[in-house]
Amino acid sequence: MEIYIPISSKELSQRKIEEYQKMSKIINWGRCNPVRFCETFFGLKLIDYQAYCFMRTWAVQYALWAECRGAGKDTLAAAYFMTRLLLIPDYSLYISSNTYAQSVESFNKLRDIALKRIPSFASATDVFAREVDKTGSNSETGFLQAPTCKFRLYNNSKMEALSSNLEAIRGKRGAVWLNETAWKTAEELAVVENYANVDTSFSTSTEKVQYYKPQQMPLQILYTSSVGDVTYPFFDKYKTFYKKMLVGNSNYFCFDMNAYDILYHSSIDGEPIKSHLTEDQIKKAIEEDPDNADVELFNKFRKGGGHNAVVTMDELIRNSSNRKPLLYNDTGKKKFVFTYDPARNFDGSVLSIFEVIDDKEVGYKLRFVNCVSMVDTNSKNKTPLPMPAQLEIIKDLMIKYNGERSAEWENIEFYIDAGSGGGGISAVADQLMEDWVDKFGKKHRGIIDPNHKQYETARKKYTNAMPIVHLVDPQGYKKIMYDAVSKMVKLNLIEFANYDKKDYILLPNKDGSFDKVDLTQEEQIALANMEIAKLQLSYMCRYDTSNGGVTYELAKDKKNFHDDAAYTLAEGAYALAILRREDLLKKPKRDSSFDPSQFVMARQPQIRKI
Repeated sequence: MEIYIPISSKELSQRKIEEYQKMSKIINWGRCNPVRFCETFFGLKLIDYQAYCFMRTWAVQYALWAECRGAGKDTLAAAYFMTRLLLIPDYSLYISSNTYAQSVESFNKLRDIALKRIPSFASATDVFAREVDKTGSNSETGFLQAPTCKFRLYNNSKMEALSSNLEAIRGKRGAVWLNETAWKTAEELAVVENYANVDTSFSTSTEKVQYYKPQQMPLQILYTSSVGDVTYPFFDKYKTFYKKMLVGNSNYFCFDMNAYDILYHSSIDGEPIKSHLTEDQIKKAIEEDPDNADVELFNKFRKGGGHNAVVTMDELIRNSSNRKPLLYNDTGKKKFVFTYDPARNFDGSVLSIFEVIDDKEVGYKLRFVNCVSMVDTNSKNKTPLPMPAQLEIIKDLMIKYNGERSAEWENIEFYIDAGSGGGGISAVADQLMEDWVDKFGKKHRGIIDPNHKQYETARKKYTNAMPIVHLVDPQGYKKIMYDAVSKMVKLNLIEFANYDKKDYILLPNKDGSFDKVDLTQEEQIALANMEIAKLQLSYMCRYDTSNGGVTYELAKDKKNFHDDAAYTLAEGAYALAILRREDLLKKPKRDSSFDPSQFVMARQPQIRKI
């Protein structure tokens, strides 16, 4: 007689034991050789500098990667965390970026690698994708996109993208991937860094018998970013991590990779390879914008305007969001403010366009929707276009933004710098008074400043010209305008756009998911010019003079930098201040958040309510 005793749920069959032994050998081998594990099981071949960075990061608790644009830090981080999540059970990882859209993009990079959607990884496998738990999920792949981007593996490790709402993400525990950290504030970092302030080996039990337990992997914080401003915490962490690594602290790793390192030192298994960055690309970036190239390509931290800054980069980031530029009046009912700083020879010539928004809660505000640089791309020194060509661009934009089925020019107010150097009066305003015919043969009314002293006679002659022009004297109004832009941005009354130099952006849906929206070349140029305007504004400083006055100039180490786009932003803020002041004066109760006495001017221009 044979007696069969069934195996309980706590006992394992010999076959199960052998399978677990094989698995444990693979897992332990992978933990000791994570780079080889990544290449063997995921089919991802790393460049030597990536393999070095990967391996040095593996064993530390605090790591920082300062890498130039194009270095592939998101791709390397995705491969790194795929390996870590698969080899460490019960491991929670959270992604945090400046915006939720950036966190989603980082999440999607890992997902696309796992699902073999990136052509450059020709030998990629689906090993990681098969380990994603699909049970109880409405996603065929197990990668959830809405309302939160997240997934869970069969070993109970998980990954989640965090929103940018600090109050909504407090109190979590796990490892953290802080991406695009250069522009994160100290408060934002503090909230997420506390996730890792837990000893993973700590536990309590009511059992009398104490058992030896395997040591747990500590929670790790990885900071990845191109460099930014010295006033942000990323700069201090960069210095601290480097010093600690230099003195031999095995818990810290700091990695710095610039464009020339990639160009001249790319290799695989010790054999030199062709870099994915080219020397022509690097030279072109240096020629077009040396200051930006220092930051984006060579990891030189930007000093910004310091404590004298009119508007800090933090304030600009707070008021920025992912959106497409508006290249025309898409509804025909929107109102716009044009601000123009003309130039012909030595300076830049820039036209900025703002949409006027009548918000129910805060009143009038502006949305920065387009920025046009009147540059002659064929000239050697990239000088401005001839004035006739600039005027043709302006007329074309006026038609686009006024909109169809609208009276001329009821949807536009036009502010022009009247300084003698740029020819704002003689070369621009004088030429726009007469009626003109567009390229389709349609006649349009001219435009004129109804209050400027030089047009006292012209107003009687050009009676058909619309009074929408406001000539602004920089000598008398520069302080007022920069005071206005400082106040308007601090009050969150000017909206800006984000742009990371890609040919697409991620736009949120109502359900929390994101759509990838491709950008046309014209939209990319507009967003790039808008980013330049924000950068110039961050360099503008307020200095007190010895006689008790105030001057506004670029930071002392940015004297060779242009400020034309920043000036147009100040013009826009000035127009908004006037609009809000007139609106508040008509109300029985004034909004205490705005002090119109700050904008008392010697000559108060009359402006139509738009």
